[in-house]
Amino acid sequence: MTFQQYPPQGAYPPPGAYPPPGMARKPNGATGVIAGILAILGGVWFLSGFVWAVILLFGRVESYFIIGGILDLAVGALLLIGGILLLRAKSVGRMLVVIGAGAGIFFGVLSVILSATVGFFYVFGGVSAFYGFFGLIIQLLLPAIATIVLALIPPTGRWLAAGKQPAVFMPPQNFGYPQPPGGYPPPGHPPPHQPGPPPGQW
Repeated sequence: MTFQQYPPQGAYPPPGAYPPPGMARKPNGATGVIAGILAILGGVWFLSGFVWAVILLFGRVESYFIIGGILDLAVGALLLIGGILLLRAKSVGRMLVVIGAGAGIFFGVLSVILSATVGFFYVFGGVSAFYGFFGLIIQLLLPAIATIVLALIPPTGRWLAAGKQPAVFMPPQNFGYPQPPGGYPPPGHPPPHQPGPPPGQW
């Protein structure tokens, strides 16, 4: 006589290792959320630069205040709106964040190059008038590059794609005993024993 061998203890995953029946596991959106938060902080930083440029214009009207203020406003609005939409798992937010961060890097580097070559600069990049090499890296390049990378990596894309798909209910599988087929018992099978009337009394 043989006995059924059961799996050793620990062969089955612990409770909670799998999602409940009928529910699909949603991708982790940590990278997208961090990118959205960085974009919002960057948007506030650039918008503060716009406010500062407007304040400086009350003292004297200069072209580098006007140009820098307009660029700060544009980049700050892109990052702020894009970051909010990205936190809501909207693909358009991802695009706006990448464009805004890329524009911030471009105009910041361009400002340093123009200042070093032709002596022209504009007040751009938050509440700082001059970057310098280390200021450009710390205040602009590192946060902007981190925002772009986090927004473009595959986990963020999978998280956004999962938010677009409608929830599909999958019925749970039957892990109990198999159900008998229709028409059970099959034709030709002897009917089950039916109890007859009790025997008569002697």
